[in-house]
Amino acid sequence: MLTLLSFLFALTVLIAVHEYGHYRMAVAFKVPVLVFSIGFGKAIYRWRAKHPREGQNTEFVIGALPLGGFVQMLDSREASVPADQLALAFDQRSLKVRAAIVAAGPLANLLLAVVLFSAVAWWGHPKVLPVIGKVEAGAAADMAGLQTGDLVLKVGDQEVRDAQHLRALIRGEKPSDADAAEAAEAAAGSKRSESSAVWEIDRQGQRLSLAVKPLLTVQPGQPESSAVRRIGAVVGVTSESEWVSAGLWEGLAKGYGQVTQITLLTGQLIGQMLTGEASSKHLSGPLTIAEQAGQSAQRGLPSYLTFLALISVSLGLLNLLPLPMLDGGHLMYYLWESLTGKPVSVAWQRGLQKVGLVLLVFIMALAFFNDLTRLFT
Repeated sequence: MLTLLSFLFALTVLIAVHEYGHYRMAVAFKVPVLVFSIGFGKAIYRWRAKHPREGQNTEFVIGALPLGGFVQMLDSREASVPADQLALAFDQRSLKVRAAIVAAGPLANLLLAVVLFSAVAWWGHPKVLPVIGKVEAGAAADMAGLQTGDLVLKVGDQEVRDAQHLRALIRGEKPSDADAAEAAEAAAGSKRSESSAVWEIDRQGQRLSLAVKPLLTVQPGQPESSAVRRIGAVVGVTSESEWVSAGLWEGLAKGYGQVTQITLLTGQLIGQMLTGEASSKHLSGPLTIAEQAGQSAQRGLPSYLTFLALISVSLGLLNLLPLPMLDGGHLMYYLWESLTGKPVSVAWQRGLQKVGLVLLVFIMALAFFNDLTRLFT
């Protein structure tokens, strides 16, 4: 039940934010919005504002199927428009206005992701200090002179933020929460950790420098290719932790940085999938998303907010794809119009709509197939 409720809540929130982006931008440009609907199918509830904005009398609708939504604006292509309102119709507005209204939906999702990631940073998290726990006799840590209770301050010229960061430096991996600048520094630090590196430690208030050389280690029964660098000691003691949270501007910077990083990585992945460099198995459908919603909700509010942020970024980027059925398809039409000075003909739009529908159904079917494959394997 938790999985279903958390999934439906996520869908409702993300769709509502997306459609509100379209709605709010239309209202800002005084384009009459006729219907604002969250969900499809039979209306569960509908209402109108008691004191509507000037020029607006929008009907708000909650549909039975929370699998999408739409904003219906005054448009002379869809119905006859009174002469005194024709200039306000969506299709009669300038190219910039139409593009802004269409782009506002995906941008609202990206903005929501920034806010959610920032909220998680403001909330804070327990930071496990990079304290050395039990040291194995004869291991790299033991040979270097590390002792239980040593607090690691630096690896080379890299300041160690927490236990996770230290583990990443030992293994030569990029810390998962690093931004672009930190990632570059971590990469430099990881190269140094392939050989002997000078660690600066705090031992009961005394500063010491020790040369530590992580050793390639293969777990029993595993192939040599799975070897990882280890020092033979517990890194991070749960009792040695502190709660850390970001300030207002630091949190916003973290939120913006995470959305930017995910956007770039998603763009690279899409490009690699189109060229065959990456498998289409990376696509996830509703079953996987629902499962992740339930798991994140069980882990607590920060985890669920992070999940919402990730899905919000995905929804925003998906709608920016240049497929005629999506917002990106309309922006593609507007780009053509700006370059040629003429709108895409109705015949071309209808043909492209069919192609876009086929492609969208194919992508959704592939994602659902991937879900079933993961479920039964």
